[in-house]
Amino acid sequence: MTDALGKDPRDIWAAATAMHVVDGALSASERAGGPLPNADQIALLREIAKRALWHIPNSADEVRKLVRHVDIENLRQANSFDDDPPGG
Repeated sequence: MTDALGKDPRDIWAAATAMHVVDGALSASERAGGPLPNADQIALLREIAKRALWHIPNSADEVRKLVRHVDIENLRQANSFDDDPPGG
């Protein structure tokens, strides 16, 4: 069973849960001042990603899929952390 956009309920639940987990971890590591994400948050996100991938069967395939996903998403929208905005 899927929703109106063709998404599986498991994927919807997983995305919402991941958002809460990561946002909670980022909030816990916020420090006063400076641009975000800071070096502590980047290190934390990297370790969360490594640990999550460790628990996924065929993690190398999953990483390749994630890289493709990120590449496609970067084509669709400007990243606020890019040095130069598109067309500028």
